Amino acid sequence: MEFNKYELAAKDIAIHYARQLNNQWAENIILGNSDLLSEDKARRLTQFFWDMADQAAEDYQADEELEFEVDLESCMERLMNIFIGHIQKAGFGQQWIEESGRINSA
Repeated sequence: MEFNKYELAAKDIAIHYARQLNNQWAENIILGNSDLLSEDKARRLTQFFWDMADQAAEDYQADEELEFEVDLESCMERLMNIFIGHIQKAGFGQQWIEESGRINSA
């Protein structure tokens, strides 16, 4: 996964939540140490994004203080675009759509 210099705070948030959710695999993807090579992995990354979004919403509602000063809502919107772009670039955009629909309709 690639982040430009304007997206480093979003990257830090994603790493924070990968660690908080004990998801080493997602952390490796975020750090660029692993690639999406299958539909299953694209679905797993989509699931991680929505787990991260749910946890961020819970933290926001509980007024949890993060270790960095960021606009969490803005970072999550940026992360959604980054995750979608990464999954589409790997050729698995349809898996993002299907998995997101499944998760959000449950």
